[in-house]
Amino acid sequence: MVVVGVQHLGLSLQLDLGDSSALVLHPEVLANLRSKPTGETFKAFSMDGQIETPVFHLERVSIGDVEFSNVAARADVHDETFLNYKKNKVGAVGFVGMGLFKAGQLLVDYSQRRLEISQPDSSGAVPSLCRGQPIALVADSTWGLTTAVGTDVGELQFVWDTGSPAMVMSRSMATEVGVAADVDSTVLKKFVIGGRNFGPQRVDIWDIPTPKGMAGLIGHPFFQSHVICVDGPAKALHIQ
Repeated sequence: MVVVGVQHLGLSLQLDLGDSSALVLHPEVLANLRSKPTGETFKAFSMDGQIETPVFHLERVSIGDVEFSNVAARADVHDETFLNYKKNKVGAVGFVGMGLFKAGQLLVDYSQRRLEISQPDSSGAVPSLCRGQPIALVADSTWGLTTAVGTDVGELQFVWDTGSPAMVMSRSMATEVGVAADVDSTVLKKFVIGGRNFGPQRVDIWDIPTPKGMAGLIGHPFFQSHVICVDGPAKALHIQ
């Protein structure tokens, strides 16, 4: 959970790096903010399938003492059951996605409950938070932070998603690569990212829609065990 300051309000949002949006807000919350329509729409592939929704402009938002200008926001288009669960049970009125941090670097340390943000300075340079070998993100991916992963069943593309509670592979991909179609999970002995093997990894098999070529999601279990730093300008990820 991250508290985001918007127009003198502190909005509790879930960090969802699997979403390329900047801010995704409960429709009632967005409606009560001073925002301007951009005339653009956000198109993407979610767990509910294809979505398309208008994009609005917020002049300024903040996280701690870090300020962001000209921020794009859209309404959360999940159904009422999902929205009410997030608002009343989780305490979140939306999500903050990777789009908010794309101009800088973001370090996520679950074990220390720590989030560090580095934005461009007056010269345009980004003070570095990331250490170690950079791992290139898939350049043409429209799914979010995507990297190639070497597994027991070949090289697959996974999305890094703090919004996912598990390591996940879609059932369609599991079937395609020869994992038994009737199992709920599998253990991949190889899980090679940037030349390092992070296996074995238990991966749940979910009946979720995914675009062609996307294998699944790298979720909470991996983030709980590793410090992840994303370098937006370099389009790279570091596992520290």
